[in-house]
Amino acid sequence: MKTSASINGITVGVTDCARYTNYERWFLDAPVKVNVIRLSYSLNNVDDVEKCQGVVLSGGEDVDPRRYKRPDLLDRLELADIDEKRDRFEWEVIALALTLKLPMLGICRGMQLFNVYQGGTLIFDIPTVTNINGHAKVQGIDQRHDIHVVENTLLNQITGCVKGAVNSSHHQCVETLGKNLLVAARAEEPIVEAMQYQNVDEYPFYLGVQWHPERMVDQSSPFSYNIRQAFLDYIIEHDKSAIEMHSLKDNGMAENLMINE
Repeated sequence: MKTSASINGITVGVTDCARYTNYERWFLDAPVKVNVIRLSYSLNNVDDVEKCQGVVLSGGEDVDPRRYKRPDLLDRLELADIDEKRDRFEWEVIALALTLKLPMLGICRGMQLFNVYQGGTLIFDIPTVTNINGHAKVQGIDQRHDIHVVENTLLNQITGCVKGAVNSSHHQCVETLGKNLLVAARAEEPIVEAMQYQNVDEYPFYLGVQWHPERMVDQSSPFSYNIRQAFLDYIIEHDKSAIEMHSLKDNGMAENLMINE
């Protein structure tokens, strides 16, 4: 059964990755108190999803192409960039989060994995398939490019923007959309930069973004700050026993303000 928010703050699960601490820090720096649970196959703790009020699917390795029925691509990918154990574990995380109707935020690989879970496919290598460059890291450094936000989408509502600049470090992206999903932003065609549910009123919060809001240089950007805040606000507003946590890190005290629906 889903755990309600308490005076101890909001609990968010983040899937493990090489840069897990970036995600953890991002939430610990939020203006409300957030407890972060590392979800990892090395910890064998998929059941900890039941303690969470929201789940973040983090970035990292390529999704195994066999997950989207393209085993022929294995010879064209670096096998060192595929972690079957991670795919299997996070598949279970998504399944449990959906069962519990938890809000989810997918970042880079996380967005791609969720799309595959929903039956979608991926462009296995953007430059190879599209001849488009400018999305993968260069000498280990994120690139930066503009995205175009689709009007009246969740991302448009969250950011208040129809265009913006984001960081970029991916060589794969969504190809065919999964079931019940729609495009919320693109870079140049056909590169999908964000996606959401088709009907946001029928499902809990879900937003997938191809960039890394947790490590954008400008953390005040609406493509970073607003995304984290919208995710946390959804948890507060939709958990019937959620308790608002104001100024926790400033004064070390929590105000017991129950959310009225």
